[in-house]
Amino acid sequence: MALSRFLAAAAVCALLAGAPVLASDIQEINQQFRKGDLAGALDNANRYLAKNPKDAQARFLKGLILADQGKTNDAIGLFTALTEDYPELPEPYNNLAVLYASQGKYEAAKDSLEKAIRTHPSYATAHENLGDIYAKMASLAYDKALALDSRNTAAQTKLALIKEMMGGQPRKTAVRPAVATAATAATTAAPAPKLAAAAVEPRAATPAAAATDIEAAITQWARAWSRRDVDAYLAAYASDYSAEGLSRTAWEAQRRARITAPKRIEVTVSDVKVEQQDDNATATFRQAYRSDRLSSTVTKTLKLALQNGQWRIVDETSR
Repeated sequence: MALSRFLAAAAVCALLAGAPVLASDIQEINQQFRKGDLAGALDNANRYLAKNPKDAQARFLKGLILADQGKTNDAIGLFTALTEDYPELPEPYNNLAVLYASQGKYEAAKDSLEKAIRTHPSYATAHENLGDIYAKMASLAYDKALALDSRNTAAQTKLALIKEMMGGQPRKTAVRPAVATAATAATTAAPAPKLAAAAVEPRAATPAAAATDIEAAITQWARAWSRRDVDAYLAAYASDYSAEGLSRTAWEAQRRARITAPKRIEVTVSDVKVEQQDDNATATFRQAYRSDRLSSTVTKTLKLALQNGQWRIVDETSR
């Protein structure tokens, strides 16, 4: 499960209905959140909620901030309270499922997604996430079957199919064992589902909104890198991404080693310029990298493509 996907399409416009005069305050907090100023965004959210404790949108946004800070239990408590106060809204249920899945609590995630769908049967994100949860639960069941009977070839084959579906590609190295054959299927578990969480604002189709989404995707990528959250970092790239002639598998192994080796990493981006045409975009910016081993500042260019509603990196160059 990747919390970096908090910018999936979602309709939370109903949360704005009660306080149009205060929308600018919420917008300011949301902009801080998107830029990665989590501490500042949280401080402003707390001040706002001290005066407006029932504001649903501010509470929802605070939940996103807490989750991005790694305060999972606090975020769960906040989203749970939102479902109690606003049971008609599907997004808090969906985000609860994302957080439960990150803890391996798949039954709780499933229950939350089913509640989201009952409140809003056409909520596509919840349906997709529920499918991922079912796939993960199935993989755990097949793992159990194989633990009891390692010669169960039917379970081996089914597990291999689920792992290939959830992982995107068969793995071919010792770092990420292969999933394409029954013989290797019993040795590793399928990856955790990458659930999409609801955001504060719906995705708009205008060029300005697309540019904002692209900048937000870059910010999330830099945050994941700074947290050394390798899974979230890799999820920012397209499934067919390759670099320096490496296969995707070899590239992932290389990036995992380089990201986990330092004790600390800080990546900041500035002066982002986006050129977007339909489902493709190019973003150029200044990237400052700092770790206990290396410091560098480069001009980076990312080429991105809109895939399944998310902007993914398809090419990366530095100078």
